[in-house]
Amino acid sequence: MDKIANSRADQVVLRYVAAARPVQQLVSDTLTQLAGFALLLMTSRNRASLAEGALASAREAAMRASEEVRAIAVPEIAAHHHHHLRAAAAALLQACVATLDCLRDDASGQSDALVRTLRSSSDHLRTTARLLPGFELVDFGQACCAAHAPQRLLQDVT
Repeated sequence: MDKIANSRADQVVLRYVAAARPVQQLVSDTLTQLAGFALLLMTSRNRASLAEGALASAREAAMRASEEVRAIAVPEIAAHHHHHLRAAAAALLQACVATLDCLRDDASGQSDALVRTLRSSSDHLRTTARLLPGFELVDFGQACCAAHAPQRLLQDVT
């Protein structure tokens, strides 16, 4: 009887993972896109030249991710994971709002709020990766080329 109960519990968790992985990937991809846009926004002297279509696309993806994460059936064992996935999607929506605030002409000091919301979303995503298997994030800092990058950058500077 216990084997049957464990098998059913495993199936419930597997269904959750199968439903949540694409949502986490959407949040992660959208976070990357929005972070890139934010970097351009904070480093560009000519804000009018920035592609606001990219922001509109990111905002639509963030709204879709938020809706999809709320629609997932969550077993009790995955409740903590789901909490962080929802928080990552919510912070991503806040980052979209903060990005819009940064585009305003009177946006001095708004970039701090944008960075905080992006970091919050990223932190929640990293937490989801630790809570359940199958949600690992790619860490480019651990790539083989990352070990050589600091030396190469120093050579280019000197």
